[in-house]
Amino acid sequence: MLNKVAVTLLASGLLLAAGCSQKPTPTVNASMTQVMSPQAQTIWDITSRAFNAKGDGLDGSKLSDDDWKKLGKAGALMRDRARLLAKAKHVTAAGPHETILGAFASRPGFRKGTWDAASPKQVQALIDANPAHFAERARNLATVGDTLEKAARRKDVRILYQVSSGLDEDCDSCHQPFWGTDEPPPFPR
Repeated sequence: MLNKVAVTLLASGLLLAAGCSQKPTPTVNASMTQVMSPQAQTIWDITSRAFNAKGDGLDGSKLSDDDWKKLGKAGALMRDRARLLAKAKHVTAAGPHETILGAFASRPGFRKGTWDAASPKQVQALIDANPAHFAERARNLATVGDTLEKAARRKDVRILYQVSSGLDEDCDSCHQPFWGTDEPPPFPR
């Protein structure tokens, strides 16, 4: 009898601990500003330095072992965060105290024709209206990150070039339907 009670208590404790250890899904805004954007910039910075003399491909000899490690890490971080967002039951565009990119770039009502930045409420409505499409876009970005991580492990310059040259379009495929735009505001006068 004591063994059954002990096993039941142990199993209950493990289930409770597993449930308590689950972290909430990061917001889309935090994911973009803290993971996706910095990692994309790392990828573009490294690949920009590695272009061949013609500018139509990459020269692997211009990539150090450290560059490959950074590229692999960038791909893995993007993949892991995108997978987390794709699998989430519900994603939140931004937390109550988060400022989304571009939120202060325009002054609504200030002047007709000013750039209209999306608000967190607008972004959330777009995501909530089509969560399956958001998850699909996140899975696509996870695949991109995974491809990059594998290419970095193999030091595959051809695949690295394909990923880095298509990354802007991969990002835009989520920005357009959910952030409302990928275009920056006009330069301030």
